[in-house]
Amino acid sequence: MDEMTNEYYVYIGPSLRGVIQKGAIYTGTRAEVEEFLAEAITRFPRIRKLLVSGETLAVDRIEVQTPGTRLYNEYRKLAAGLK
Repeated sequence: MDEMTNEYYVYIGPSLRGVIQKGAIYTGTRAEVEEFLAEAITRFPRIRKLLVSGETLAVDRIEVQTPGTRLYNEYRKLAAGLK
């Protein structure tokens, strides 16, 4: 079995009704996950930036809640665009 099959990505952005849920987990390579989410990413390009690797998930969950960080800013911009 290939080690790459153990890769996973988590969406840590806001839930977008009918598009993607906060905390959604996707298995596969980043390219496979982005291909699966292609329609959603086309509609909301910031989804790509808020899709984080399982390897960095712990740090990224903190960063998305820390004002001034890249992930915090991306989350807020995406959430603001929904209102």
